[in-house]
Amino acid sequence: MTDLGVTNSDGYRLGRDYLAASRLNLQHFLYKDAQGFLLHPVIQASLHHQKELRQAGSKDSLQIADLATGTGIWLFDLAKSPELRGLDVQYRGFDISTALFPHNSWLPKNVVVSTSNLLEEPPQSLHGQFDVVHIRLVLSLIRSGSPKPIIQHIKTLLKPGGYLQWDELDPFNHYDVLTPDSDTKAPNMTATFQKIKERANWSWIARLPNTLLEEGFQEAAQNPHEPASEMMKAWTYMDMLTAEELSLNWLGADYDDGKAWRQLIPKAYEEADQSIGAVLRLRPTVTIARKPL
Repeated sequence: MTDLGVTNSDGYRLGRDYLAASRLNLQHFLYKDAQGFLLHPVIQASLHHQKELRQAGSKDSLQIADLATGTGIWLFDLAKSPELRGLDVQYRGFDISTALFPHNSWLPKNVVVSTSNLLEEPPQSLHGQFDVVHIRLVLSLIRSGSPKPIIQHIKTLLKPGGYLQWDELDPFNHYDVLTPDSDTKAPNMTATFQKIKERANWSWIARLPNTLLEEGFQEAAQNPHEPASEMMKAWTYMDMLTAEELSLNWLGADYDDGKAWRQLIPKAYEEADQSIGAVLRLRPTVTIARKPL
């Protein structure tokens, strides 16, 4: 990742990891607010049903993995959530780097975080170990390629009958700039997010259920979730931060097209204020699928 660090008046360096952690945590709570759940209700019901079917006295814990876990915020929130209350669950978070992980001393006893590359085959010790695998917002890793390597990684991790939940944004189909007055335009905000659409082939996101079926999964389904109107400005600001980061990561700090992209962003912020009130309407998608028994 390109270093987005800045220095405040006290000389303290606010580096890329600080900014990444802040953005990931904001994304989590916005996603949770839009969805209304952390774990899809179909998956929740399946896990509770498994508990009912298990023999009394069974000491086997349910196993849930979170890939590209970042700060681990999704795992920590799920571990405290009423969604899985009454279930014995062990949580595993995986990321390519430990940079955003809390120190092991501060982790809940039922949470473990470790490094893993989701573009490679997982180690043998993890094959078929998980009842649920969750993944969120990895579209920047699949800019013009195929999600199949990640799907195969997930399939290898899952137990027979285990579920995948994939939370993603779809710039091709669910990015619309809105203003309170339909006659008022926000050209800079529109251009800012159009750059994201133009820089990669995101068509794989809408096709994800069909791709999962092709790769041997069952019961694949995808649904968008509509954020409340009062949350749209928060989504807009979050994605403008993302646009700035992508302009640096994809194009470099000195590349003219990247500079031109970044010059749009301050003007887009102005369009988001009270004089115009422009917002980006995103509808985050949730795709679920099940590995055959």
